[in-house]
Amino acid sequence: MDNRIQFEKATFWYSEGILYCKLFNQDINYNLTEENTLNYINVMTSLCNGVCSPFLIDLRDVKGTYTIDAAKLLSNSKAIKDLRLCEAFLLNSMSSKLLVDSYKRIYDPLTPFKIFYEMDGAIKYCNEMNIKYGGN
Repeated sequence: MDNRIQFEKATFWYSEGILYCKLFNQDINYNLTEENTLNYINVMTSLCNGVCSPFLIDLRDVKGTYTIDAAKLLSNSKAIKDLRLCEAFLLNSMSSKLLVDSYKRIYDPLTPFKIFYEMDGAIKYCNEMNIKYGGN
């Protein structure tokens, strides 16, 4: 069963104990808004179905950024906090790494995370965290 949920600039799905979030945007001037963030949170909550899970966030096709309100909403949402075991960020640029590092330092310093440049390493980290902390 394909449980992919598609938005204009994001796709979400849940597979083998991992919530996958693929964001795509080539417009450098685009900002993730609070409205889109609320929609994404609702989908993420639904896909996890109450199970605390690793989030694998693929930002390889992202050039924009996020609004402060969107960042605060993502980091402070009780629904997300209760479901997010850890985060694996899949990147391919220094600008994305700087964006993630800034976000984690300012808005969400407590959730364990790692940055990866290859999907296999990100999946392995998520699986290890599931085993170690019993996400599923």
